[in-house]
Amino acid sequence: MKLLIPALTCMLLVTLSPAANEQAQQPNSPKMQLSQSEEYLSERKQTIENHYSDRLTELRLRAQADIRLLEVAEQPKPDWIGLDQWSEFAEAVLQMNGIKNESDRLTASPAQRLAAALIAIAKRKNDIVSDLEWQTVKLNRQKNYALTDGLAKIEKRQKEISLEMRPDSTHGVVTGIIYSDDGPVAIIDGTVVRENEKIYGARIVKIHSNRIEFDRNDRTWTQHVREIQQANWK
Repeated sequence: MKLLIPALTCMLLVTLSPAANEQAQQPNSPKMQLSQSEEYLSERKQTIENHYSDRLTELRLRAQADIRLLEVAEQPKPDWIGLDQWSEFAEAVLQMNGIKNESDRLTASPAQRLAAALIAIAKRKNDIVSDLEWQTVKLNRQKNYALTDGLAKIEKRQKEISLEMRPDSTHGVVTGIIYSDDGPVAIIDGTVVRENEKIYGARIVKIHSNRIEFDRNDRTWTQHVREIQQANWK
């Protein structure tokens, strides 16, 4: 009898564990809702970070390329015969940057034209650096706003949606949609779902700003927010 009691206890624990896990994973489980909400916010944060990091990298690479071209014009080439060729090349580089040399080609000497071109090149390099600094500050401000106010609004909306009550006798109710072009999500019975995911055996085909397209057992339908369609979920 003493050996039988521990054995029965172990069997009871094995039997109850899957049930407990299944209950914890139910769509309306508060832990599941919180986990999905945090996961979505984390993904949005990473997307924002990557977006602005890519834009900053693009700006820096473009500025570096423009400065390198200008620096080439500042150094004479060994095969150039004289100042005339150097000034012409420097003026051509300025034209590529949309800048015209202010010296008169007819009256100015090659040395004067070159001096004017080199001054314009130096000014253009400073403008590129200044513009890069300003664009960096601007993008960082936009990123910080998106990471604070933008995510805070999404989080607030998710909490509001989670607190909305749904009828006890139904399931498959779309309680809210958080729409964006790059990754819309919907709240169905308190569960965060994305396009091509499944809930209750129904696949989310497309999430629009005010409705969702579903597919289940070769049957498709469209359902708006708060709309109840019991027949499609049976």
